[in-house]
Amino acid sequence: MQRPLVLHSPRFGANPSPLARWPADDADRTSSDGGPARDAQGHPGAHLNLTVRECRPRDVASLRRVKTVHRLNWPEASLSPYSLLRAGIRSGVAWPRVRERLLVALAGDRLVGFAQFRPALPDQRWHLDALGAATGVYEAAPVWEDLVAHGVFLAGLHGVKRLYAKIPDGSPVEPAVTAIGFARYATETVMVAHAPAPRAGSRLRPQEPTDTWAIYQLHNAATPRQVQYAEALTDPFWSVGPNRSGGLHRRGWLVEDGHDVVGYVRAASRGGNHVLELLFHPERPDVLGDLVDGAIAGLGTGPIRRVACSVRGYQSEAIAALESRGFAPYLEQAVHVKYTAVAARLPMPEAVVPAPVYVGVREKMPRRVPTFLQGQPGDDPAS
Repeated sequence: MQRPLVLHSPRFGANPSPLARWPADDADRTSSDGGPARDAQGHPGAHLNLTVRECRPRDVASLRRVKTVHRLNWPEASLSPYSLLRAGIRSGVAWPRVRERLLVALAGDRLVGFAQFRPALPDQRWHLDALGAATGVYEAAPVWEDLVAHGVFLAGLHGVKRLYAKIPDGSPVEPAVTAIGFARYATETVMVAHAPAPRAGSRLRPQEPTDTWAIYQLHNAATPRQVQYAEALTDPFWSVGPNRSGGLHRRGWLVEDGHDVVGYVRAASRGGNHVLELLFHPERPDVLGDLVDGAIAGLGTGPIRRVACSVRGYQSEAIAALESRGFAPYLEQAVHVKYTAVAARLPMPEAVVPAPVYVGVREKMPRRVPTFLQGQPGDDPAS
């Protein structure tokens, strides 16, 4: 009989985390530098000698002992029911190119923690989806650090350039993740509504395959430059339709002003649960109402049990539009990125989209000739 997963949070002691009350509907690597384990009072204990590797079929039964599970990547995580045992089984049988990676940490023959990574199409970037521990009275941070570090190492072996983690504020996993080099580049407020009433969105039209370039240009105009660098999104990211790997269905709608796209909303759906993504030009926040109303109306005639939407810190105007339509703040979180090929640098804080800088184009100079020997237009050769 499978034990229920209990989520713990430092803000609530031994009580379940608020995430537990989310509206229902390769090679082995042995680590000897995990540092001393510490008990609940912070006193050092025995030195950790961990073996970190991908989950194997014989490890699935041991996953039952993991009672502390921290799910990340909200609100997308709300679209799928979570089972750690199912994740352990699926990590070994799915197609290698897109399968989830479940790493386990063992102290001797005892499983003491896990980390779950999910590749995302189309460029196979990895998302840290969950961390868990079964360390008893000892703190889990050293175990999580080794698991995340091994995940970054494994991602690099598979050619992955970026890994991402959405971590709720106050989560105990954040120190372990940032210790490995994950850098915060954005903040989000997750808004949730239960069975919102559909409204007509007369200014919206459905997204077409030829709209991806216009949506990409809107993203560049609406997103701070440092966020663009961190996420490196390309045209295929904005395509919609069924997602064969995740079983999700995506639909999109646009608001146009003349020949320009000034607003865009996309919905990812599974059953009666939906997640919205908003994108609007910073000079046109007036389209937010139409985006939300049109998206809810466009979800169809099926059940609409729960709709969630994450609002970035630079999209604060959207919070009022969502609250007026029955959405309420659910949690605050930070979005982190880790680069496998280069050292991660702390980006600039979220701010107003910087103004573009235009550089004048000068006449091309001859090759391998220093520019100071060329002079400037209008210089007197005789002087």
